[in-house]
Amino acid sequence: MATYWNGLLAPAGTPANIVARLNAAVNDGLKSPDLQATLARLGAEPKGGSPREFAAFIADEAQKWAAVAKAADVKVD
Repeated sequence: MATYWNGLLAPAGTPANIVARLNAAVNDGLKSPDLQATLARLGAEPKGGSPREFAAFIADEAQKWAAVAKAADVKVD
């Protein structure tokens, strides 16, 4: 099953305290009833979490889709 996802990334080397503040703000925003209602109308399901969890998710997605591309013999032109 394919799903659409997006997230917020910061440049490598961004200070940990800045990453933590951004992460807290995003997670708080995802709890907003207005944002939840808007996302629900779009069929989206918000999921907050930590930077470490998101990094692990991205790594898993990259591995999964690389395997799919290999199995389908996808070539980049």
